[in-house]
Amino acid sequence: METQDLPITNYAKTFGLIFGAYSILILVLLYAFGYETNTGISMLNLAVTIAIVWYAIHLYKQDNNGMLSLSTAIKLGLAIGVIGGLIYGIYSYFHYEFLQPEVIEEMKTATETEMEAEIERQQMSDEEAEMMRKTAGIFASPFILGTIALVSILVKTFIFGLIIGLIKRNK
Repeated sequence: METQDLPITNYAKTFGLIFGAYSILILVLLYAFGYETNTGISMLNLAVTIAIVWYAIHLYKQDNNGMLSLSTAIKLGLAIGVIGGLIYGIYSYFHYEFLQPEVIEEMKTATETEMEAEIERQQMSDEEAEMMRKTAGIFASPFILGTIALVSILVKTFIFGLIIGLIKRNK
């Protein structure tokens, strides 16, 4: 098989920016129209993510004289996820910190309620209960939400890059 000379950088930047902008647009629209995320929106986001990764890999293969290795497809999927995920993760931090801080407060309240019920159910000692309260408080912050969004995007784009690479690679 011939060596691949075409770098993935331009494809990753272009489609990572598109993916990040799309993700921000969805979050802003959900906020602006007061919608909650539901199954339909989640399925649409999944389909768009697959389409973006597929199209980037498709264009790469086309521009690379029909050559595509599995590792290149995975790298391209991950690179799109890193760029798009960082853009979205940073925006989501600012979104939940400044535009919609009530979401964080609602999460904290719901977490505390569930946590107190669990503490009562398990009859935890004071030290165990305090440790559980501190740990739960860490996860209800804009930084953690942004980080979880980034990791989630990386996992998805890795899997999509792998599957699309398995389908489109040269054998």
